[in-house]
Amino acid sequence: MYQELGDGIRCSGTTLTINPFISKVNTWKDPFEPYYQENVYDDSTDADGNLTNPGGVLYTKPIRTGQAKNNLSFNYGITATIAVPLDRRMVNNCVAAQTSRVKYLDQAYKARKLDYALSRLKICAEQLKLGVSFLPNSPSFVVCEDVTLITPPNQLIDHTHSIKSESTSSDSDAAQFSFQRGSLQEESFSE
Repeated sequence: MYQELGDGIRCSGTTLTINPFISKVNTWKDPFEPYYQENVYDDSTDADGNLTNPGGVLYTKPIRTGQAKNNLSFNYGITATIAVPLDRRMVNNCVAAQTSRVKYLDQAYKARKLDYALSRLKICAEQLKLGVSFLPNSPSFVVCEDVTLITPPNQLIDHTHSIKSESTSSDSDAAQFSFQRGSLQEESFSE
């Protein structure tokens, strides 16, 4: 038995095969002879005890052969086979190749999944920039449901602020910056 992963990687391992079976057998003999003729010899003797007619056949009599016209048998059972590869080095190399192949297929799957996600993100973002989106009750709404637009780094979107000023003294210019008085001092450097 082989395990195959593609790319020609085909490994054999220890296998146990169990096969139940049922068989019906019918045999027959051709030609069928239920009887054969057996000679009955003349064993009459004279006064001295010698055969008077040696080899003479008096008559033949039928003898049953015991041969069956046909034979029917019904058999059932289970056969079991264990196959063990003798070169363990090749088996180990094949298992290592299969492991590498599985890792490659897993990585390829993740790459395809990432390609799909990035493609979906790009198309949904383009549509949102155009101001187009699916309605929430649309079956396609879930495709772009988790995509939002954010401000790209180092860009400032157009915006405005309102600044309120409260003046409590007549010297309004000085009062606005009064928190800065005395905060700057010149440092002296000595050599």
